[in-house]
Formats: sequence, structure tokens, C-alpha cells
Amino acid sequence: CGDHRLLAIQLETLLQWESKEIVAKAAQVVAEVAKSESGREKYGSPTLLKFLVELLKTKDQDLGILTQVCRALGNICYDNDKGRKFVLDNDCLPVLLSILKRSLKETGDSGRSLRNVAAGFLLNLLIGQEDIQQRAIELGVTNLLCSILELDGTIPEGEEASTHVLLILGLLTDSVSSCDSLLDEKLCQVTVKVLGASSSPEVSEMCLELLHGQAENENVKNHLAHAGLCELLIELLERHKSLVNDDETRNLMKMACDLIVLILTGDVSMNVLYNEGRGKVFEEMVAWLSSGDEDLQITGVLAMGNFARTDKHCIQMVKAGVSKKLLALVEKNNTPSGDIRLQHALLSALRNLVIPSQNKAMVLEDGLVDAVYPMLAIPTFPVVFKLLGTLRMVIDGQESAACKLGCKKDLIMSLVTWCGTEDHPGVQGEANRLLAWLIKNSKSQEVMTTILESGAVPHLVDMITAEHAVMQNEALMALVLLANMRLSDSEPRLIEAKIGHKLETFINDYSSSLPCEMIQNVLGLIKELGKSGTMRRHLVDCGVSTALSKLSNKANVVSISDQICQLTSALDSG
Repeated sequence: CGDHRLLAIQLETLLQWESKEIVAKAAQVVAEVAKSESGREKYGSPTLLKFLVELLKTKDQDLGILTQVCRALGNICYDNDKGRKFVLDNDCLPVLLSILKRSLKETGDSGRSLRNVAAGFLLNLLIGQEDIQQRAIELGVTNLLCSILELDGTIPEGEEASTHVLLILGLLTDSVSSCDSLLDEKLCQVTVKVLGASSSPEVSEMCLELLHGQAENENVKNHLAHAGLCELLIELLERHKSLVNDDETRNLMKMACDLIVLILTGDVSMNVLYNEGRGKVFEEMVAWLSSGDEDLQITGVLAMGNFARTDKHCIQMVKAGVSKKLLALVEKNNTPSGDIRLQHALLSALRNLVIPSQNKAMVLEDGLVDAVYPMLAIPTFPVVFKLLGTLRMVIDGQESAACKLGCKKDLIMSLVTWCGTEDHPGVQGEANRLLAWLIKNSKSQEVMTTILESGAVPHLVDMITAEHAVMQNEALMALVLLANMRLSDSEPRLIEAKIGHKLETFINDYSSSLPCEMIQNVLGLIKELGKSGTMRRHLVDCGVSTALSKLSNKANVVSISDQICQLTSALDSG
């Protein structure tokens, strides 16, 4: 212990020496002994730290001294709260940033060495110090870090400084709110250049982690799309895919793939990369649909789903044969043993592609129904949800397809089961909607028979008071058709499902907030139901006529109040 104290006193003396070389050497010794935890404890005394801080703050300090002092203080601050507190209490943060600024003007190895140790010092100072991280951001540290990356990030000799900078940026990005981002256009461009130039797996991984962590931000997506990140990632993935042979490299590959997809979720960035169907990224993603690597293939499919977010794109993509490629993949992956991620992505992409009316018939002709139908056997709710949404979307306005599907009893039975599930509200909602859409789009007696025999009527009746107005309206329209075409067959089931109570609740609870057109659908259903004496008595007993009489006085139905009164009278006089 005496030897350590003696050495500390000698170092304190040497740090005040006139010779710059001696002072630099003394600081270097402190830096070396402070590499260990015991060294930081023994040589991190307030007196020694005071001399180091004074040297740090000396104006126009010798470059050699400054470099070694930054090394010494950086090592002392590593995992050492006492050391950090002393340095911060002496307001060294602005000083350190000014040193980093000076280092940018210094050329050659000496400047690079100073940048490296000053950045390392800053990293150790900021770890676990959220308030100080925020102050560093306010003092403009981001621009300094960007400049260091620009100088050192694309050369092997600058790898250590780049590593420090990327670690600091990783810390700082956690300090800003989710709606903001430290990554402006310049920093995005520079980070992409570093990623492209780096031969270090560690630096590449840090670049990916930094960009991936910030790519939820719309501005960052746009910057990265314009900076050519996706093109670079595609090039790197194609070049190195044969080397992916362990979990670590596979995870890195997945992160790169995720980043491409994340950028494509932005509207502006997606349009930039699509480029009217001529974008390199779009073309490569289409090529990945045929890749032998499952991660690349899934990325290609997810990309198609993101590109298919406008009618114009969807029409162009179907004409270009993208839907045929997706259907070919579905046919190979439409059983319970298939990859759930791929199945989910395929159905999402196909659902988007069939939204434009002119695409529906083309994709149906290409065999969509036969390709996806076996997926009904897949028990995974997220896949079922996408499957039902895809079928619902493709039958809109397609009578033949709606008839074909609506006559499949196994499908209708499955829908009835899913209408009652409490495990996945999305599946429950889609199953109800698909039933209603099959009736609306087929207008087929045979489909009505299948619906009636499968026990679907109670679910359509329950749908009248669904949470969303769009579903309420779909139920009303389907029930109007059912009552119009098969009232005598459906009457016992409708009464058993308490349609009168549902309509009474609907009129009393929802009608004042609904558009007039939707009220007319209610009136249309009641009119159709009222053609049967038994049904008319059921409606009156359930209070429907009383609810209608109250409805006629409400402001949103003034234009059809006479129609309501006539219907009320018809029910009461029946």
C-alpha cells in the first residue's frame, strides 16, 4: 500500500513537470495502471485526478499530453462512478467535446490517435449517465461523432475510433424519444458508407444495430432509402450468404433482412425503392422469391406485401407476374407443416394484390382459391386471420368465386367455429365478415342453403351489434338478402337467434350516431322480415316497433321519417 501511495505521489509530481515529454509519459503510466480495477482504485485519487483535469483544460495543450491525459481519464472512468463523478463535477464534458472538435483538424496518426482515445473517454464517461447523455446531445455531440465516422470509418486504421463512436451513438439513441431520432440525413449516409467499407464483423454489426434501432422513424427510413442502404444490404447478403453457417451470422443476416423490410414499411421510402417497378431493390426482391435461402425468400415475400400498398403498384405487379410467383410458393407451403412466417407473409402480399378490382379476376384465374384452400387446415390463428382476409377481399364483386366458396360446407363450418372463438378477435371478426360477404357477393340460393345448414345464422344476427359500424352494415345487408331469398327457411333460425331483440337494441343504442343510408338498411331488413306474420309478431313482441317510433323523431333520420312511420304502422297493424 505504501508503494502504491509513493508511486501516486511521484506521478502527481511528474504531471506538473516542465518537460512535455515527462508529463505525457506520466499520464501514459496512469493510463496503463488504470486499465485494471485495482489500478483505478489505487491511482484514481482526487489529487491525481485534479492534475489530469487541469492538463485536460489547459488551452492549446500539447497533442501528445492531451492524448495520454484522455487515455488516463478514460480508463479511470471505465466502470468507475467515483471517477466519472469527479470528471463531470469539474465540467469536463464541454472540454472533451472541444478536444474532439480539435482532433478533427489534426491530420495523420497523431490526430487519429487523439480522436480514438477522446472518443473512448467520452464513451466511458457517458455509460449509465442519461442526464449527461442528453446534455451531450444538446452540446452538439452528434455532429462531432458524424465527422469522426466520416474521417475514420472507411479506413482500417480508424476502426477503433469508429467502434467507440458507434457505441456512443447506440447509447445516445436510447436517450431520445421514439418520435425523434439522432440520425439525420448526413449521419445516415455516413453510417451506410462505413457499413459498406468495413471488413470488421463487429463494426458491421454495430452499424446494423444502430440503423435497425432507428429505422422505425419515418425520416430515417427516407434517409436510408436515398442513401442506398437496401442496395448495399442486398449486395452484402448475396456476397456472404454462403458463409452463413452459425447462429451468430444467421442472426446478423436476419437483422439485415429485417432492416430492408422495415425501410419498405415507409410510404415515401417504399416508393423510392419501387421506382415505378424499375427499382433495383424491387427487382432483387422479386428474384429472392426464388431464393434457396428461407430468410431471403421470406424477405422477398414481405417486400412484395409492402410494395403492394397502392392500387397502381398492385396492378403493375400482377401484370408482371408477381402474383403467379407468390401462388407457386403458396402451393409448396399450404399445409400445417409449412413455415408459418412464410405462410403469413404470402397471404398478406396476396391480400394486398387483390384489393384493386381489376386484379381479382386475374389472380382468381391464376388459381388463388385452389392454392390457398388447403390452408384452412392450418391451426395457427395469425395464418387463419390472413387467409380469411385474403378470401374476403378476392370475392368482392366476383360472383362465381363467391358461389364456389360459399358452397363448400367444410369452409362454412370452419367459419361458424371461428365466429365463436374468443382466442383471436381478429379471426372472429374476419370469419363473420366472410360469411356476410359470401352472401352479398354470391346472391346464390345454393350458398344460402349451405349457410343455413351450417348454423351460421346466429353469428350473422349477433353481428348486427358488432363493435364496428362497417361490420354492422355488412350483417344488415347479408340478412336483407337472406330474408328476401329464403325467409321461410331462415325464419325459425332468425327467431331462435333473437333477431328482434338485436334489432331493438341496435335501433335504441346505435341509430342516433349512424348515417341515414345505414338506417335505411335496417328498415329494409325489417320490411323483408315483416312479410311473415310470425316474424312480424316476433318483432313487435321484442319492441322493434316501439324503437322505430322513437327513432322517427331523431335529427339524423328526418329525410326518411315518413318511411319509418309507415313501417311502424305496418308492424303494429299486422
